[in-house]
Amino acid sequence: MCNSNFKLKKILSVLLALSVVLACACAKSEETTKKTKKTRTKNTEDSAVTDTTEKATESDSEISTESTTEVTQTTLAPAPSTFDTDKAKEYMNSINFDGVVLVAEGDQIVWTYAEGMADRENKTPNTLDTVFEFGSITKQFTAVAIMQLEEKGLLSTDDKLDKYIPEYKYADQITIHQLLNMTSGVSDYLFNGMLGFSFDEFDSMTVDMLLDFENTMTKIVTTPLAKDEFVTKLSEYPLDFTPGSEYAYSNSNYYLLGIIIEKLSGMSYDEYVRKNILEPLALSDLYPDIDHLTSDGRLRLLIMNFDLPHQDPTISYAVGVMTGTAEGLFNWEKCVMDKALLSQESWDKILDGGSFGYGYGWYIENGYIEHSGMTLGYNTSVRVASESRRVIVVLSNIQLLEGTSNEPMASEVGEELWQYYG
Repeated sequence: MCNSNFKLKKILSVLLALSVVLACACAKSEETTKKTKKTRTKNTEDSAVTDTTEKATESDSEISTESTTEVTQTTLAPAPSTFDTDKAKEYMNSINFDGVVLVAEGDQIVWTYAEGMADRENKTPNTLDTVFEFGSITKQFTAVAIMQLEEKGLLSTDDKLDKYIPEYKYADQITIHQLLNMTSGVSDYLFNGMLGFSFDEFDSMTVDMLLDFENTMTKIVTTPLAKDEFVTKLSEYPLDFTPGSEYAYSNSNYYLLGIIIEKLSGMSYDEYVRKNILEPLALSDLYPDIDHLTSDGRLRLLIMNFDLPHQDPTISYAVGVMTGTAEGLFNWEKCVMDKALLSQESWDKILDGGSFGYGYGWYIENGYIEHSGMTLGYNTSVRVASESRRVIVVLSNIQLLEGTSNEPMASEVGEELWQYYG
């Protein structure tokens, strides 16, 4: 769920020392690390590859006719895609990748690619039907939910947080708007040690501690997090800066927004999203829970693989609980491009990057919007250009702490494939 980097520059020396120890113990061949970006590896024996071209999606429109009138519908053939599938295949075959890629243009799916294992124990391959964790892409749904509540008059994005969560120590200094666009200064619960571990601790960890990493992370991801406990613990951490003065990505912002959604709607977060977003849009391949997962996540740290249990949904919550298929996410992004569910004014707020380039649950770039996501074992990315109706979805069931130069992150895969549009 967390979109932040894992402080690789700080932990590199410890990771390299660990890789040397493991290489000697396991008689593994050496692997090259890269300091400037995260990448990843994969055992080729666990891979299965498929690709599909020009798969059309069903039309969302319906035509009604009266018995006295004959209606003739002229269906225009979709414009030829500008996406270079040959280059895409060549690129994907040149890297190590576990997951699914979907490329669309003009509301048509023009290319898909699936590789690796969804269920490694049973040798079940990844396919377009595989359900992945989305991580921080969830924030798009949380932002839409907040804007729905504003349109109903239940809140204003200009409201101070103390109107809804007065028990949070710094609530009187922060607005809902600042939570949404990451300018609140609220400390990030995934990186401040609040859960009993922070990736910031890597720089002081011994080799023995790193070898016990799997047990540590398993305990963390399977321990439920109560919302009142979250607020109490978060209050112990001071703001990182004066609200509104800076931008800093913090997952705590959207956890607090989830609490607001539940208080004002009288529903649990997952129930609200299901009844007010997914069902009205007929998005049947998306889920605000982990119950429908058909894939297993893997965490990779250099030559070490950790097959961790699925993260307890109370930890990821409104920050990163969403799951679904690649096509399900594509159908959601079509709704985003169509400005569904909300008024134009609300969508203008969501897609306003302000001076820091982050809207409400979206990074706002020149000509497109995007977001990536991570949970422990999953790594995802989506990029959307509304004007050209271009969408690239990348879902992977491997999350890297550090890999090799032939293991790009999902966001890097999406960025590379984006260049293959004409």
